[in-house]
Amino acid sequence: MIWLKLNDCRNQIYKELRLYTPKNEKILLNFNPLKISEEPNWNPSWEEWHCYAVPLRIYRQDYDLLVDYFNRVYPLKNAFDGTLESAFGVCFDNWICKDDWLKIISEIEQDLENMPDEKKLFFMAFLEWLKNALNHTSIIVVEGNQ
Repeated sequence: MIWLKLNDCRNQIYKELRLYTPKNEKILLNFNPLKISEEPNWNPSWEEWHCYAVPLRIYRQDYDLLVDYFNRVYPLKNAFDGTLESAFGVCFDNWICKDDWLKIISEIEQDLENMPDEKKLFFMAFLEWLKNALNHTSIIVVEGNQ
C-alpha cells in the first residue's frame, strides 16, 4: 500500500537514512510525497502530505550533504502556489515539483562516481526512495524542524 487513509498519519513508517548522524539527533528533514487530487480549486490539507505509507527522514549531519544539491535548482517556483523561493529552507515546508527533483537527481548522479563508497551508498539509498516516490506523486513536501 502506497497511500494511507488521510486520518492514518500515525501509521506512517519513516524510512530513516543515516550516514554521519548520531542516534540522539533531533533536527531533521521529513520528505512527504503529496497525494495529488484532481478536484478543481484543490487546496491540499496537512493530511494529504502525511499519508504516504513510507516517508523519508534524514537528520541534520546527513541532510547537510543534500542541501547543496537542493540549492542548485533554486530559485524555483513553489510547486503548489507558484511563489518564487530563493533558497531551500531547513526551517519550513519546501514544496518541490517532480521536474525540480529530476534536476536534483541528475546533479547527484553526476557526482556519484567520485564519492567514497559509504557516501555513495547513502546517496544511492536517497535516490532509490526519491525515484520510487516520484512514481506516485508530482510534488514532495520537505519539512524541516530546525
